[in-house]
Amino acid sequence: MYPDLVHLGGADKYVEEILEIVNTIKLFGDFTDEEVRYLCSYMQCYAAPRDCQLLTEGDAGDYLLLILTGEVNVIKDIPTKGIQTIAKVSAGAIIGEMSLVDGLPRSASCVTSLPTDFAVLTRDSLYQLLANMPKLGNKVLVRLLQLLTARFRESSDRFLPKTLGELI
Repeated sequence: MYPDLVHLGGADKYVEEILEIVNTIKLFGDFTDEEVRYLCSYMQCYAAPRDCQLLTEGDAGDYLLLILTGEVNVIKDIPTKGIQTIAKVSAGAIIGEMSLVDGLPRSASCVTSLPTDFAVLTRDSLYQLLANMPKLGNKVLVRLLQLLTARFRESSDRFLPKTLGELI
């Protein structure tokens, strides 16, 4: 599906590097090293060159990406404005979580602007995690919910009027 990607293997091979990144991510701030190690056993890692499309707006998606190195542009086709870069994300960012959770098509495209390594968590792997280690699986779900609500609040603050008077 993505011929430019290089499969690097299971994320459990990169636990030390992932621990360094995860420890800087507020989202995973209270995960123990053991929990991160266990979560890594459910993820795969890939490398992508510059200008590689990782996610495509409108496509079905059942996985999220944890950016380990590099940089990714989040791009959206905005009516009347065309294709716009709406965010740049780097190591520690999570992308694709909305489609993982709700099963709806991707809301934006993501293209690497630098060579980028990332870990993938699929919906099936998340379900396996929930079945095998419910406490950790639920902790991941709560963190994803927190990420989604934070992004919703940020979008609301950015695009919606602050007061009722601004609506009139």
